[in-house]
Amino acid sequence: MDILNKLKDTISEKVVAVPVIKATMMGPRAVGKTSVMASIFSETRDSVAGSRLYFRPAEECAAELQGKRLKLMQIFGQKKDLCDEPQTGAIAASNVETTFNFEMGFVGRKKTVDIEIKDFPGEFLTSHPSKVSEFIAESHIVIIAIDTPYLMEEDGLYNEEKNNVKQVSNFLTHHAESVRDKLILFVPLKSERYFHDNRIDEVKLAVEQAYAGLIDFCKTSNIACVVAPIQTLGGVEFDSFVENQRGGISKLSKFRFCSNESKYLPLFCVQPMYYLLTYVANFYAWNLAHPKNIWERMKSSLVSALKNNDEFFFEIKKMSKDIMVDKMGYSVIVTNTILNLK
Repeated sequence: MDILNKLKDTISEKVVAVPVIKATMMGPRAVGKTSVMASIFSETRDSVAGSRLYFRPAEECAAELQGKRLKLMQIFGQKKDLCDEPQTGAIAASNVETTFNFEMGFVGRKKTVDIEIKDFPGEFLTSHPSKVSEFIAESHIVIIAIDTPYLMEEDGLYNEEKNNVKQVSNFLTHHAESVRDKLILFVPLKSERYFHDNRIDEVKLAVEQAYAGLIDFCKTSNIACVVAPIQTLGGVEFDSFVENQRGGISKLSKFRFCSNESKYLPLFCVQPMYYLLTYVANFYAWNLAHPKNIWERMKSSLVSALKNNDEFFFEIKKMSKDIMVDKMGYSVIVTNTILNLK
């Protein structure tokens, strides 16, 4: 009998798939998305916001993120002066779809959920629109990564060229059913200079202005919108634009060390993950009150698989106290029937 019970347990473990929390990331190449993932690795290996949960890269992803994190740290081994070559301070750009896998659970126990963050380069919005739309439909949030200097400098003259605002906005509005009831995080990256110059509230206003059409669409589609700026490296800030002699966009951004003691010290990189997990918990509560809704067609089995795991969702809800709202440029610019940060 014991052998049979063990066999049943083994079969059960193989049959019951671990639920997956999904997030879609969109943004231009060389904006710093991979750098943020590497920084998240630094902040979340052991615990999440003082809860009983761990949040760490999946085994197949950990070594890669550690390698990228070390590359970022090596930047600060250079001479603390203006960089000799135009650069973004980010990992080399990629024009392919990239997947970042994390896992989460109670400390000392097996993982409870997998977290899959898929980064789609801008080219995919035209070359693989159905693929992007399908993954958005399965996701809880959409992260729009923004290259902040292009948004802010020279009155945003090069913003469209770099951040593809119209392309991203048009894609989302033309795939309304996929994005309905989601959370859109506008994440201005490389925001160090604007934090240091006390201009981070100007970044929020610039996002609202640049993405005004998409924001208006969100108001009519039960989509929440949050501005969540990030210091990608901490010790490096935007210096100036220079002519691009290599083809592509007309200007490249040049960066400088903030001081002779500059270190790799990214800030707020974990905040998008807090918003993602909190929105999942919000959706879980919302789904209980709305059992028949558009999200039932999502391929993720998250709600059904975790319906008896209130303990896990209670721990996630505890993170809400660590979410930044109405300070340091963080702002909820559109709310919906799901988002609840109280």
